[in-house]
Amino acid sequence: MGKEEEIKSRLFQSIIHYVRMNHAKDIDKAYEYFWEEQQPDEIMSGTALELGFHNFEDWLLFDYKANEEKESFIDIYMKDNRELKAEERAVLEKIKDALLSLYEVMSVSKDKRVLIKDLLIGGEFSLRDRNLTRGLKKGDIFATRLLTLDGNTVMSGCVYPYSADRKKSVLNNIDKQFKRYVRNVNPEGAMKDYLRDYGDIFNLIWLHFILDAAQEQA
Repeated sequence: MGKEEEIKSRLFQSIIHYVRMNHAKDIDKAYEYFWEEQQPDEIMSGTALELGFHNFEDWLLFDYKANEEKESFIDIYMKDNRELKAEERAVLEKIKDALLSLYEVMSVSKDKRVLIKDLLIGGEFSLRDRNLTRGLKKGDIFATRLLTLDGNTVMSGCVYPYSADRKKSVLNNIDKQFKRYVRNVNPEGAMKDYLRDYGDIFNLIWLHFILDAAQEQA
């Protein structure tokens, strides 16, 4: 792990602690919104449940609009914490506007380097972190937030996995919601604007797939 990644990991935990100590009511509101008032421990378990909580914390810090100015908790933390070192502030400035998006695995090399393609915004990226990319294979699709740290493209730690056969369904769902966003919220909005405002769409899709699977097994 490079220096910037270490700083990011340390700050992430610091911001989570800050939010818990100073914005507990906001966490409750965000939690209900993110999970559509579902109780995640009642519909998933094990790795999926752990992943769900990681995803919530990531979304809470990056995407949740914490006040009328639509600031994120990263923004608020940076304003309130005047003791941040220059290198810490630089890392937060670098990552705070990173968006969630949908990716498809294009190839996996022998050294486990994974080439992925952004299906919504465009662009291809190479991932080298074996801990985060272990098990990925060509054709897999998932949502995540990519960061550029230490000169490398890395995942923020969140991931919303979808089976390859769900690709068309996921894309159709996002396209439908994006068109509704342009029609009702932001007529001049681009996909980046939509993802900045409604990054939780990936959790909603993931959650509905889990609920559908549970109903089929019932």
